[in-house]
Amino acid sequence: MSPRETARLMGLRDSYVLPEKALEAYQLTGDGVAVPVVRYLAKWLLEPIVGGGSPWKHGAVSAPFPAQLKIPQFR
Repeated sequence: MSPRETARLMGLRDSYVLPEKALEAYQLTGDGVAVPVVRYLAKWLLEPIVGGGSPWKHGAVSAPFPAQLKIPQFR
């Protein structure tokens, strides 16, 4: 996997300038956190804790995963 591919996995645009040395680029992307993951955790874990309740009780919002979503099974 190239440094550019790891950057893409972390949500960085192709226009983002990575360090020239591969090791430094890997360290940069390896130490990062993907923004969509943080948003998801904030919405479904942190905000309910801070707000004192579950966001999906009483039908306020839909469950975090659609009922028809099929989670792949790894063997």
